[in-house]
Amino acid sequence: MLNFFLQYSIPKYPGKLKTNWKKFKDTLKNSEFINPHFVNTAEHLDSIVCRLEDEIINEKISTSNPVKENYIYHDSKLRGLNYERNLAMKIFQTYRDPVLKRKLNKLNKQIKKLNQKIETDAFTNELLNVNATDGTVWKFGTPFKKKTKNIPSLNGPGGIANTDLEKANFLAESLEKKFTLNNITTPDTEELVADSVMRFRTEANSVCKDFDPPLPSEVLDCIKSLRIDKAPGIDGINNKMIKNLPLHTILTITTIIHKIMTLGHFPTRWKTATVVPILKPGKDPTDKTSYRPISLLPSLSKIAEHLILKRLNNYLKENNVLCPEQFGLREKLSTSHQLIRVV
Repeated sequence: MLNFFLQYSIPKYPGKLKTNWKKFKDTLKNSEFINPHFVNTAEHLDSIVCRLEDEIINEKISTSNPVKENYIYHDSKLRGLNYERNLAMKIFQTYRDPVLKRKLNKLNKQIKKLNQKIETDAFTNELLNVNATDGTVWKFGTPFKKKTKNIPSLNGPGGIANTDLEKANFLAESLEKKFTLNNITTPDTEELVADSVMRFRTEANSVCKDFDPPLPSEVLDCIKSLRIDKAPGIDGINNKMIKNLPLHTILTITTIIHKIMTLGHFPTRWKTATVVPILKPGKDPTDKTSYRPISLLPSLSKIAEHLILKRLNNYLKENNVLCPEQFGLREKLSTSHQLIRVV
């Protein structure tokens, strides 16, 4: 008897994928029900969230197929010139005749000129068919506005970062240094703040338990407002996938948000962001301090945050928790309004 122990992984398709959204929705609808009603610990809530994310991603992969590349049309005259050029090259490599070399150069110039003409004609035809009423003008113009640049080698005190891993470590060290708090400790103030935070957490836990549970209709309203052109977070679940979730999954998400309120624990997975470095305008691209971070959070966490924030704001208004003089971090108010009052 022979035993084979094979380790393999399915390769990721590098091209475009087309998803059958109806099949995606039906498959999720018929999948095993994830029941978060009996969640009573923070660890259990984290595991339920991870399981939900994995299920959505797996169904997306299983209902997607690679898109065949569009057939590239070759002009008949161009095909003839290519055939003639290849034949002349083959004969020249055998006999090294200068006449064939001149003919080969002439054919290459003709092919280059014809290629440019075909590309220009195709671009002109596409430009003539652009219409402002059906949105094609925006689709046509958007690629010209994008200025995507790769991060070059970064300079640092420890040397030069050339690989992607070295660049990531350089940028991580720079961001960590930027966001490290200065050492301005005052024991009395720290003790006062610690007591206030502890008291607030105790009161907040009891308050959150009294909040009205979120409704599936609220989750659906949040999903409708999501834009499909936004990048996903660390979970890889984009807004197009969320918009195609069945009611079965929407109910699960609603219950998870309710458990967040009752347990006073926000899932660890939803607090993790993918950081994308963006070069500041006019800065040296080789300096690691010239990049500002953009954090990509999971869209599911944004839905939960929106519903929780709505209830917190209502509680603050109904109970007059905030003093009237506070204008920062309040809805429809800003610090500039307070400055106007002072002036």
